[in-house]
Amino acid sequence: MSDAGPPRPPPTRTLADLVVPRRPAGVPLAEGDDHDARALLTANGYATTPDALAGLLGSSLAVFQAAAARLLGAEHARGAADALARLAHDEAAEETARVQAAFALARMGVGDGAAVLARLLALSPEASPAPLQAAGALARLGDPRGFEAVRAALGSANPVTAMVACKQLYAFAPLDGLALGGGLGRVDAFGAYAHALARPEPNVAGEARAQLDALGTPPARALLAAHPAPAR
Repeated sequence: MSDAGPPRPPPTRTLADLVVPRRPAGVPLAEGDDHDARALLTANGYATTPDALAGLLGSSLAVFQAAAARLLGAEHARGAADALARLAHDEAAEETARVQAAFALARMGVGDGAAVLARLLALSPEASPAPLQAAGALARLGDPRGFEAVRAALGSANPVTAMVACKQLYAFAPLDGLALGGGLGRVDAFGAYAHALARPEPNVAGEARAQLDALGTPPARALLAAHPAPAR
């Protein structure tokens, strides 16, 4: 990991000063969250070397803990495994940071990250985005068990909850048709996309369209044809 480039600004210390950079065009959707984590830290004055990232796992701001954990997992930085495990198991920590720490461990094939993600599924998606993010992380690992929680959250009266759920659908698309077990049927990723496209919020439907466009599969193209974007 390199920090070459223009000088970094002074590190951001409070959420009031947080800089959230816009994702540029051309970043593949599958790599978007990793890209966003690096861009967030860089824009807020933090280095992204392995040692710096490991240090940020102890930040007082969960947004930086989560971004650092995400990058450590993306880079398979096994030297940070113990620090990631401490964060993943820290019940006093923000759940969203715990999700990213657990996912990092699971990506590296170290420890019990997947088991932590599975436990976080039990949280309320109306109280925290963590269970939906955990569902998406598990799906990226090939585990569909969080699909029903995501599908249900697409019907939430809270548009923020629905948006968080929609953001997880891309991870479930490769698992479409996979049995859920426990008599819960199968993953119906494109049925869930249809639900997202029917939401009244333009940003939720727009997120679903962007994902379907990135997928580019026949079922994705069929859904896009059946739910054209509103004329401007």
